[in-house]
Amino acid sequence: MLILKKLSKAYDAPVLTDFSYEFPDCGFFLIRGRSGVGKTTLLRIIAGLETADTGTIEPSSPAVSFVFQEARLLPFLTLRENVLLVKARRDEKEADRFIDRLGLKDAADKYPDALSGGMRLRAAIARSLYFGGDVYLWDEPTKELDAENRRIIAEIIRERSQKALFLVVSHDDSLAGGTEILLS
Repeated sequence: MLILKKLSKAYDAPVLTDFSYEFPDCGFFLIRGRSGVGKTTLLRIIAGLETADTGTIEPSSPAVSFVFQEARLLPFLTLRENVLLVKARRDEKEADRFIDRLGLKDAADKYPDALSGGMRLRAAIARSLYFGGDVYLWDEPTKELDAENRRIIAEIIRERSQKALFLVVSHDDSLAGGTEILLS
C-alpha cells in the first residue's frame, strides 16, 4: 500500500495542497486535472525527485519506475542499450520482449536521434517495464503516439496493473478504465 498524507508543494504559488490518498498494492489510477494543478509534481514527489513542503509518504521510498514526459534517452546509446542501462544485471532477452511488444524490434540498434518522438517515448516505456518496480509513475505516456500504439500502452497498463500499482498522468481518453483522480 502507498499512503500519501496531506502532501503540499508550492513554488511561486501552491500547486498541490493537502493531497491525501491510500493506494492499494496494485491497480491503475489515472490522474487528471487542468495544467498547473500539480499532477507531475505529485509523481515527482512520490518518486523522491522533489520534496513535499508538508506531508508524508508511506513507505518513504517505494520502488518506483518512472516515465517522464520527455523520453530522456542517452544519445550515445542505442535504443536497446538505453533500455538495458537501468539494471546492473542485464537480461537482453527480457529487454527485447518489451522492445518487441512496443513495436521497436527493427529500431533496437538505432540511436535516439534516428528515432521519431513516438519511438523514443515507447523506448522509455520499454525501459520502465524492464526496470520493474512496485509503483509505475508514467507522465503522459501516450502523448506522441498514434491510435494503435495508444491501444498497446493501455493494454500493457491493464495487464501489469494486476500485479503492480500504476499512477498515470494523462489527458488521453484511450487510457480510460482506471480509477480517476481529479486534481484541482
